[in-house]
Amino acid sequence: MLIDKIRKDMQQAKIAKETVKSNLLSTLYAEIFTQSKSGKEMTEDDEFKIIRKFIKNADETLSFDITEEARGKLTEEKKILEAYLPAQLSKEEIEKIVSGLVAEGKTMKEIMPYFKVKYNGLYDGRTVSELVKSKTA
Repeated sequence: MLIDKIRKDMQQAKIAKETVKSNLLSTLYAEIFTQSKSGKEMTEDDEFKIIRKFIKNADETLSFDITEEARGKLTEEKKILEAYLPAQLSKEEIEKIVSGLVAEGKTMKEIMPYFKVKYNGLYDGRTVSELVKSKTA
């Protein structure tokens, strides 16, 4: 599971005295560990959701007027977190898939669930939605 890799990387960061990475991974590990002990069986998808939540929080904070030092730290944290997520489909790949589905006569109501099942966590829903709208309009 991903939590084991995070724990190992956290320990290595502590040894290497990489405080930003060490602190971030410590907080991430604690969040995943706490949720896994809540009685619900944690899947890798659940772990990815927690990481995405951390990234979203960093993005929201970056949208505020913050110091350059804080901005640099958050940007570094985002890079660290994104390394734990699977590679996302590019806009070109999404467009190719959407084009094929639209050519088959699929509608928005059929395409969105298709992406959810087939590419869960690997795409940006807004991008898919916009591409479907532009191709079916």
